[in-house]
Amino acid sequence: MGIQIRHAMIVDRQTIRFNAIDLQGLQLLGNCLGHFARDHGLRLVTLSGQLGAGKTSLVRSWLTALGVSGRIKSPSFSVVESYQLDDGSQVAHCDFYRLDDPLAWQAAGLRDALASDLALVEWPAKAQGLPTADLSLTIDWSQANDPEGPRDIRVSLATPLCNELMQVAQKAGLSPQRCDAPSGPTDQPVDPHKRASMGGLVQAVGAVSAVGAGSASGLLSLSFVLVPTDAQATAVTAVRVWPSKDYTRISIEHDNAKLGFYTQTLQNPPRLFVDISGVRLNDKLKTLLASVKPDDPYISQLRVGQYKPDVVRIVFDLRTDIKPQVFTLKPVAQYRHRLVIDLYPKIARDPLLALLEQVDESRRDPAEAARIQDILSGKTGPSFTDPSQTPTDQAKPSDQTAQADSKDKAAPRVPSGPSGPSGPKKEPATKRLVTIALDPGHGGEDPGAIGKRGTREKEVVLRIARLLKRKIDQQPGMRAYLTRDGDYFVPLGRRVAKARRVKADLFVSIHADAWVSPRARGSSVYVLSERGASSTAARWMAKKENSSDEIGGVRIGAADEDVAQVLLDMSTTAQIRDSLKLASFVLDQVQTINRLHKQQVEQAGFAVLKAPDIPSILVETAFISNPEEERRLRDANYQDQMAEALMRGIKAYVDKNPPLAKSRMM
Repeated sequence: MGIQIRHAMIVDRQTIRFNAIDLQGLQLLGNCLGHFARDHGLRLVTLSGQLGAGKTSLVRSWLTALGVSGRIKSPSFSVVESYQLDDGSQVAHCDFYRLDDPLAWQAAGLRDALASDLALVEWPAKAQGLPTADLSLTIDWSQANDPEGPRDIRVSLATPLCNELMQVAQKAGLSPQRCDAPSGPTDQPVDPHKRASMGGLVQAVGAVSAVGAGSASGLLSLSFVLVPTDAQATAVTAVRVWPSKDYTRISIEHDNAKLGFYTQTLQNPPRLFVDISGVRLNDKLKTLLASVKPDDPYISQLRVGQYKPDVVRIVFDLRTDIKPQVFTLKPVAQYRHRLVIDLYPKIARDPLLALLEQVDESRRDPAEAARIQDILSGKTGPSFTDPSQTPTDQAKPSDQTAQADSKDKAAPRVPSGPSGPSGPKKEPATKRLVTIALDPGHGGEDPGAIGKRGTREKEVVLRIARLLKRKIDQQPGMRAYLTRDGDYFVPLGRRVAKARRVKADLFVSIHADAWVSPRARGSSVYVLSERGASSTAARWMAKKENSSDEIGGVRIGAADEDVAQVLLDMSTTAQIRDSLKLASFVLDQVQTINRLHKQQVEQAGFAVLKAPDIPSILVETAFISNPEEERRLRDANYQDQMAEALMRGIKAYVDKNPPLAKSRMM
């Protein structure tokens, strides 16, 4: 039911003040007030403050708390946006900023909006003669002329409701404090990064007192502040920056399991600032300035300073609009706690674009290049192929291989020669370029295995992959695509998704082995297993490689839909069968330059081999934990020999098993 428009009347009211509220605190307050207003039947709420103070942001949190889902638009141009709640209640969100006539609100429509079950009105001063609000909010910047900083918020409401709101606020991690209390550590507004929502970093304390008896208003004045529970400053021990065309990562290593942080993006020009609580600027943090390269794709410059006594602020001046991901990681491997700042472009870089960039211009097919551009511009083709569907124009793992004897071991050695029914092999209906996805393991924060001499797996395998790419690109009818072409981390699922996006015919992940004993040696080739590992060593190796996401750092819940799809256990028998054939061809060639660790192809549950429609193998080029093999892995000649052997094995497989005809791209 609606409310009647009321005339102004004298009401005994009280004011509560929230100091130093940041964006997350603003959302918390909006949620709190939304529930409070609903429970107490408040119907008219006004919000005052300067442009950009955060009125609409608070209303969005308020409406979300009431169950409004989907996009919540600002009524800046429409003046009114209406919503219906699940219980049938009507809510009106009004913005009177653009009203030229102070009496315009009384026109039909606006008057009806104010008679809704709940009306939230921004810029009430633009409307003359509004009814008295049940609750009034005023939002201002905590520090003058600092629109990037926290906010001070004053809430005015009827006296009987004040104590109840204070209790609700306390439960939300805020607490009242007297404005006229003696100065002291708890009398100063503390930065919003020390609030209860920050993993227990804060402790709410405070008190209530009346303004002096001589006050004409007789209002109760309250201040909401937060103080840290642990005075010990966080020690920042290392800072690393990993730029790439896909995204730029900043990793800040520290010793605080409950580190607090706050982020906000700004436009015109695009910027991101990150405030880190309980931290003092030290030499490690200052190295950030020199760590950003001039050609970083996303950061034009960076500033870092002591924003407050216990808050360090990092400001990123950006080259383009971004979609930041900021999260913490627990200690793992050689790392302590980490604060990770990932700067992704707002529109993700398409692997198809990378494929175009990686193919030498002289070898490009103009028609295919034009088709890729059409896909990138959205003119044609799906953005991703659903692995649960099997389009007729999509190449599938070959079914020409005879069924493996069910009595064979889990990881049989597949003969290198042709198999299946005798007779001439049928040529594919359409000749086309064969795309090989090359996946240099690890990268960025994840160094992979490290040899006694300090050789890093991520660096060796990238060099081998680049050499292999050049060799494949020189073969008629073949081209290679790198899932990473620099020193940065790519999650396992994303590697598979990239390969599927470019319609790869084969997937080859390149690694360097490691074992607890330095005596272990030799090269190995692995494929996926659906029935468990073929050996204890294979199971241990899969577990080690699958930990890459944990070491490299992936935000929980951040997987894209395509990544989630390809990590489903959808691999078919045909895919594994073709993978075994490819692995056998490659193993035959690798043994010409290095001894084999095992004489047969091994199988285990490698996450990176789970593309359901691409024959996939993982090659361990040598044991980096073996001093002699580490020396060989560092040698440019051995790297070239390994790349040549892999190329011969891949080419032998393609010659014997030409891929089925499919559209040239997508």
